[in-house]
Amino acid sequence: MVERLHPLLVPGSWLLQGEYFPAQGPSQKVLGTTEVEAHDEFPETLRVVGEIRDAQDSVSRPVATEFTLDLVAPGALRFHMNSIPLGTVLLGQGSWNHELLQFHYSSPDKRILGVESYAVSGSDVLLTSGVMFADRVAVTWWLARLERVR
Repeated sequence: MVERLHPLLVPGSWLLQGEYFPAQGPSQKVLGTTEVEAHDEFPETLRVVGEIRDAQDSVSRPVATEFTLDLVAPGALRFHMNSIPLGTVLLGQGSWNHELLQFHYSSPDKRILGVESYAVSGSDVLLTSGVMFADRVAVTWWLARLERVR
């Protein structure tokens, strides 16, 4: 039997539309892109590069993110991000099947914790949600729709 990958684990481009819900302040509608690229020599290592901006402000400065997912075993992955805004590295692990991908991560001192999920919602559409904690307090949540660019 051939293992079916979760759609986010297949290299490609995605358009993002969603909303962030910071603990302090109003919610913010966002637009963005996500690119998934496989490493040339190690296809089980995926680089995920994202960029989001305020959907209400066309001249807003985009916020970039980048992380790595290593497929370490069937249905298992390792997460790694060097977070410049947070000033720390985030390390984690996760699980996936062809319908759902979930991972969690933390800073080495456990002051920053986060969890994200990506659920298949029809052909070429994912729903993603997550929450990030700082010092055990939820500081932001998000909910977004990703649509694959063909």
